[in-house]
Amino acid sequence: MPLHDRRTMEGVYSVAQTAQMMRQYRYAEEQMMRIMAGWIALTPELVVKLEFGRQVWDCAQHADILGKRLPELRARAQVSEPPNATFVTFMQRLANREQPEETIERLVGVFRVLKPHLLSVYTQHLSACNPVYEPPTIRILERLVRETQEHILKGQILLEDIACTVPTRERAVLWQLELEKLLVAAGGVLGRVEDAP
Repeated sequence: MPLHDRRTMEGVYSVAQTAQMMRQYRYAEEQMMRIMAGWIALTPELVVKLEFGRQVWDCAQHADILGKRLPELRARAQVSEPPNATFVTFMQRLANREQPEETIERLVGVFRVLKPHLLSVYTQHLSACNPVYEPPTIRILERLVRETQEHILKGQILLEDIACTVPTRERAVLWQLELEKLLVAAGGVLGRVEDAP
């Protein structure tokens, strides 16, 4: 086989790197599921409450399929792993908006910050997959991309309906900036280069 053909068989990520990324994606999806599930009882707006419920189920499915992929990558099944302590802090900060009047902050955290970040990472990973030997990873990422796009759209519609005054929009922007700063400090769901094992 010519050298250039061998190169096309190589993926951007090794099996071990892919498994690591899957564990980190699973951590984000699993935590998002738990956070939104906890918010359901705290959220007075029925339409938001119902959407959180629907998306909790999807996040649970995402965590499950990511966890089932791990043994195929020579790793333990159903394991989640944050990239670093700063990302854990980011998730805790996002979750810690539990007052009934903080629906705007809850929507911003999930639908303007976390899910758009995950969508970007999933899309980049999908574009780097080798179609010859990574079809299972490709199918998982295609589902995550499709459903995360749907989630963001629904969440943005809800946010636009609720944050419909200048003061509420300012609240939304300020909270988004605070969370994005923390997310950048963490290096996102995959962490910084120096966090790599």
